[in-house]
Amino acid sequence: MERFSRDPDDEVRYRAAKDPRLTAASAVRLLDDPHGHIRQAAFWHARFPARVVVRLLRDPDTAEPAARHPSLPVPVMQRMLQLLQLPAQLS
Repeated sequence: MERFSRDPDDEVRYRAAKDPRLTAASAVRLLDDPHGHIRQAAFWHARFPARVVVRLLRDPDTAEPAARHPSLPVPVMQRMLQLLQLPAQLS
């Protein structure tokens, strides 16, 4: 899959991004692909690393999908909920 994830043909890279054999490193690298559908497929890949999801939470352009990612660690989700409850408690 590594070779296919670097192929010049965007359809080949897209299929690689959706393949369960793709490595986590390749999925992260495909976030820089010029085609949005490939970046999206790579982001939702089952092996996409949680540490990268957490990093994407800090960027306003990627925070919303990162907050919905299934590999988001539970402690991070709990912290997000605490932060959302703080403004309500201050009112």
